[in-house]
Amino acid sequence: MTPFGVLIGTLAALALGRDLAAQQQRQARDGFWFGAALGSGWARVSCQICQGNNRSGLSGTLRLGGGVSRKVLIGAEVAAWWATIETGTDTVHQSLAAFGAAAYWYPSNRRPLYLKLGIGLVTHRADDGTDVITSSAIGPQFGVGYEWPVSPHVLVSPFINVALGIVGGSLKFNGGTIQNNRPTVSLAQLGLGVTWHQVPLRRTGR
Repeated sequence: MTPFGVLIGTLAALALGRDLAAQQQRQARDGFWFGAALGSGWARVSCQICQGNNRSGLSGTLRLGGGVSRKVLIGAEVAAWWATIETGTDTVHQSLAAFGAAAYWYPSNRRPLYLKLGIGLVTHRADDGTDVITSSAIGPQFGVGYEWPVSPHVLVSPFINVALGIVGGSLKFNGGTIQNNRPTVSLAQLGLGVTWHQVPLRRTGR
């Protein structure tokens, strides 16, 4: 699936979801939940020996958590990104993982829009078959999604997520730490997610 195809599909899902959700009351969210998502991702690493370019690739997310109230969910999640980059005669395999904890807030009683805010660790690895560079840092994670129910237990939502590693960065070259170098690592995601709730979704009043 190309990034362009994912973008077009996500935009179409957003438009459809807006029309469907506008006709529904807000759903109550209780109990345990977990979800998965797939889409496009854009990774960036900035350091003294890094190119600092945005790289596109395939991205996925797994997350789980519980309900705090009808407006707030909390959860833990891991997001992954991977791509193969051709640089002249070399092939570089790159991957990125973001581990975090987040809260999901539903500000409106009429629209199933949520805002995400959290914190986590972002780590990037680049391997050309000879040398391996790993970069990691801690920072905020945030996003937005728009969801609608497709069954009593299941929600579908297009989303945008961003994870930034900007504090406490560590850079390693072939396993050895490079001193006095604090990289920044970031991941942006655009995709479509599916979430399952243990407790059936139920309609609430307007």
